[in-house]
Amino acid sequence: MSYQEGSKEPDSISSRLVEENGWVEQLQKGNTAVFDQIVLRYERLIYAVALRMLGDAEDARDIAQDVFVRAYQGIRHFRRQAKLSTWLVSIAMNLCRNRRRFWARRRRLITASIDEPLAPDQEGAGYQVPDPSPNPVQVAEYRQQREILMAALQQLNESSRRVIVLRDIHSYSYEEISQILCCREGTVKSRLNRARIELRALVNGRLG
Repeated sequence: MSYQEGSKEPDSISSRLVEENGWVEQLQKGNTAVFDQIVLRYERLIYAVALRMLGDAEDARDIAQDVFVRAYQGIRHFRRQAKLSTWLVSIAMNLCRNRRRFWARRRRLITASIDEPLAPDQEGAGYQVPDPSPNPVQVAEYRQQREILMAALQQLNESSRRVIVLRDIHSYSYEEISQILCCREGTVKSRLNRARIELRALVNGRLG
């Protein structure tokens, strides 16, 4: 079971990294105007990650806004040891973890948000209907499958949900995931294998 999209062209990735390094350099020199470019490039990605981690559209929007506030405040300390998108996603993951802990303390019922469409972006928004003009039956089937998958995703524990979101939905490499989660690549792979088994069992149980 895989939700990965096609890989990006190496030349495109290289040019993007050069551009982003330029933005970071300008920001660290005090030219804060270029931060808008970072927000425009990654706001959809960060929102999509937060939505899948939390299953709640309103909270995902709050987290996305907070991610960029934190990034703006901390950009001077960004050492470029990881990609800018990796750094932003790691901030999002930490904020989502804290938000779910906040929910747990208040015994909040976590439900999956399935009604708000996600706009695709170049980093991979996922779960898109492959047919550009699906018929009503296909749309209904797609929505049902998406509902089941989103609900099952929210039932995973934090560790499992993180690796599924990062690897199988947003197609991050094992190296990038290890940077985001601050663990070894071997740990990422073992967690992912276990998470896929858990998710498949949940989905099959709901479908059955």
